[in-house]
Amino acid sequence: MAHPVRAVLLDLGGVLLNEDAEYEAWDENMLQLLRAHGNHTDASTYHEALTAATRRCDPSPRTSALWTLVRPDLEKFVALKTQFRAFTGQVEDHLKLARVRPGAHDVVAALAARYELALAANQPSAVAGLLRDENLLSYFRWQRVSEDMGIAKPDPLFFRVILDAIGVPPDQAVMVGDRLDADVLPAKQVGMRTVRVLAGPYAEQLPPSPAHVPDRTIASLDDLPDTLEELNGG
Repeated sequence: MAHPVRAVLLDLGGVLLNEDAEYEAWDENMLQLLRAHGNHTDASTYHEALTAATRRCDPSPRTSALWTLVRPDLEKFVALKTQFRAFTGQVEDHLKLARVRPGAHDVVAALAARYELALAANQPSAVAGLLRDENLLSYFRWQRVSEDMGIAKPDPLFFRVILDAIGVPPDQAVMVGDRLDADVLPAKQVGMRTVRVLAGPYAEQLPPSPAHVPDRTIASLDDLPDTLEELNGG
């Protein structure tokens, strides 16, 4: 019999935050870089390569798509990757494009009334300001993100650090995320149950192994409270 759920670890990007505008900016930058280096890839071809990489659960799908489009020119690949990373590295500027998903406030408030909540996100420290402004941060017992922790997903240690800090064993915690590779797989490796939210570009991911298959998959954040009740045997 499964242990009752005491804690819920929540990803931010894709789950609570809509980052579509940020990803669109990344894709436009990649296309501009390709064209500036003599590769006149059209948007359709680029997105086909990106979708294929995402479905394979490649850790960095845009980097994988870049290689598909410039191979076997390693010199061009390295140059473009370096410039692209410089653009995506402007994290605080890109964070301004993120928006809290509709209904997220109600869901988080409902969960906080029943479970210990912890952030479990690869994000810059500045995201705390966004959550505070949206009156969401106070619901979380664990408020640190990867930049604060010095460790990031998909390292399983990321999850162990959080669970140790809040004093909840893995079998009494659930990880809720949008990525099979960065959320579901490593959380399962440490013994947590997992819920995948089909939101954002990573909804295209296909599980490359049984270890990537979540305990539950939901179409919307609104479904999360009832899904956790199911996992709790309710």
